Amino acid sequence: MSALRQFLLRSLEVTLPRERFLLRGPIADGAVALTFDDGPHPDITPRLLDALAQEKMKATFFVIGREAERYPAIVRRMAAEGHAIGHHSWSHSEPSATSSSALLAEVTRSRALLLDLAGIRSDRFRPPKGQLTFAKLTTLLRAGQRVVLWSNDPKDYALTASAPLTHWAASTALPGGTIALLHDTHRWCLDAIAPLARRATEQGVRFVTLDEWLPAAR
Repeated sequence: MSALRQFLLRSLEVTLPRERFLLRGPIADGAVALTFDDGPHPDITPRLLDALAQEKMKATFFVIGREAERYPAIVRRMAAEGHAIGHHSWSHSEPSATSSSALLAEVTRSRALLLDLAGIRSDRFRPPKGQLTFAKLTTLLRAGQRVVLWSNDPKDYALTASAPLTHWAASTALPGGTIALLHDTHRWCLDAIAPLARRATEQGVRFVTLDEWLPAAR
């Protein structure tokens, strides 16, 4: 991440209330949010849900609307098993080629689908690639959306083997308020769950869904 992007994100974090723009949770909370983007995936996501259940961990899934429409049973399983669900646009289109109005249309479509599929009134949005212009951010906030980014990113989407991710999971710092980003479209994430659970125990933190920091819309 460039120094300029870091500066801009820090500025937004200070300027906007946490319930509207979330880069990390409360530091003193002693909790960590594990989040997954880009699913649901027909093979990986069910196996990930199994692994999370095995470790008694809860996570937050930012689903792509198009994929949620294809695999509605997986979305319903996420909700039934106590995971939080946000949305990650309808198509994950390239941010530089997507206008503010087009992004808002994708947000609206994804929200309507989640309400229809699982009764979820989701207003927690993670932009594709974490990229937003000022115009897009303003449009989203005016539409009542809460933008969620992250503070710990091992870039699992770029890996070609599981070893680097398992090393990250076993050694990464997990201070309270951490929002970790993984992707349930890459099978390496499955190997990270058990070492992440051990790491959290070592550091004395607990995993929570974003419901704890951003209560679900009603």
